[in-house]
Amino acid sequence: MSRTALLYAIIALVGWGSAPLFDKLALGSLSAGAAVVLRTVFASLMLVGYGATAGWLQDITSAKAIPVLLLAVGTLLSPVIGNFAYMKALQGAEASQVTPITASYSLVAVGLAILFLGERLTSPKILGAVLIVVGVMLVSGVGRTG
Repeated sequence: MSRTALLYAIIALVGWGSAPLFDKLALGSLSAGAAVVLRTVFASLMLVGYGATAGWLQDITSAKAIPVLLLAVGTLLSPVIGNFAYMKALQGAEASQVTPITASYSLVAVGLAILFLGERLTSPKILGAVLIVVGVMLVSGVGRTG
């Protein structure tokens, strides 16, 4: 992994790791659906504003149909269904329990990449998956009785 990719991954880690605090606090007076809509509106406004200065908007006008369709499916799965389910989970449990479970989405991504993108299943990936599952169980309390 390049240093630039690592830096972006760490920035994502901090952003994704900090957001549940604000989400949980906001859900004290908002429904899950309202929270998802507001979050999406804010993100869209921020990205359109930045995109106008970064040249992204010109890229949109020349985009081909298949990549746009694939992004629409990804949007349905992650920001729509995923965020709504995440907000509902936060309403019913502690952020420290919900977040490890939702953050283990990498297990799904690795499995799908192996099945559909032809990526290799390696010993480090298997070990990493086992560690993720064990870590989620420890932190979230899944599988714990009493």
